[in-house]
Amino acid sequence: MTRTIPASRRLGLGAALAASAVLGVGLLSACSAGQITQTDTQVAAVPGISAQSKDGLIALREAVVAYSDGYKAGSVVPIEVRLFNNARQSVKLTSVTAGSAGTVVLVGGQSAAAAPVVSSAPPSPAGSPSGSKSASSSPSATKSPTPSPTPAAVGSSKISVEIPVNGFVALSQGTKTYLAVEKLTGETLPAGAALADVTFTFTYADGTTTTINLPELPMTVPASPLPKPSSVVGHEEE
Repeated sequence: MTRTIPASRRLGLGAALAASAVLGVGLLSACSAGQITQTDTQVAAVPGISAQSKDGLIALREAVVAYSDGYKAGSVVPIEVRLFNNARQSVKLTSVTAGSAGTVVLVGGQSAAAAPVVSSAPPSPAGSPSGSKSASSSPSATKSPTPSPTPAAVGSSKISVEIPVNGFVALSQGTKTYLAVEKLTGETLPAGAALADVTFTFTYADGTTTTINLPELPMTVPASPLPKPSSVVGHEEE
């Protein structure tokens, strides 16, 4: 037996359903309001600086200081950058300065300083024709000490990196040729900090020069995520 619902009750039920739908939409809107979308908080994987020369012919992309927990005074600070040549002639990177942070050198490549050659001690002279022993064989004679090797320079301050026409050069630790502040001066450069006042100088084939000035050069992010702080919260004694 089929039960018939009165018309007045059907109208009341429809109104209730419509009201519930409107309320649900309002609740969803309220929940989403004030939330920050993921795209608003995302940052680039490489927080490097990109700039170009005033003539627009030289472009500098993703310039960064290699990440570290901190660079102490006197340590080497690697710099990584990609350089693009949009000119119709060859261009050379001939100079880089980093304000008062220290001398910028080129590590690796043909312009890097070669390690010094350590000379060995001179051989003992041969015996004399008369058969007498040489002075070096005398018990009182001492051997000349072998000179200790001089520490090799980190790199060369005579920078010469040619950038082909319509080409680019990547200077990074991965390519074994990169720029670096040879000996950091002043205070420690902490993780996430930046070098201030960095200037790149380029020389064109016709002898003219151009520069790209960076007010600061930031440090890149670590290759792997840093460990998260412990979620355990200590309870204070009452």
